[in-house]
Amino acid sequence: MSQIGMQMPGGSRLRRGNQMDVYAVLAAIAVVFLLVACVLVGQAAAKVGMDGSPFARQEAGKVKLAQPKQ
Repeated sequence: MSQIGMQMPGGSRLRRGNQMDVYAVLAAIAVVFLLVACVLVGQAAAKVGMDGSPFARQEAGKVKLAQPKQ
């Protein structure tokens, strides 16, 4: 039927535009949650890191915690 330009009924429903499927939406939500988790872990590490740096290591036995802001 497609040779003479006719289409089957309901065939137009199969041609949807560029829409995200369920898996792409779940992946995007997971990325957002992972970014938020990385920010929170970085902030927590800055509280216990040397001089407020999340990547600096403290010496054993001389651990100093950052004072909370008031």
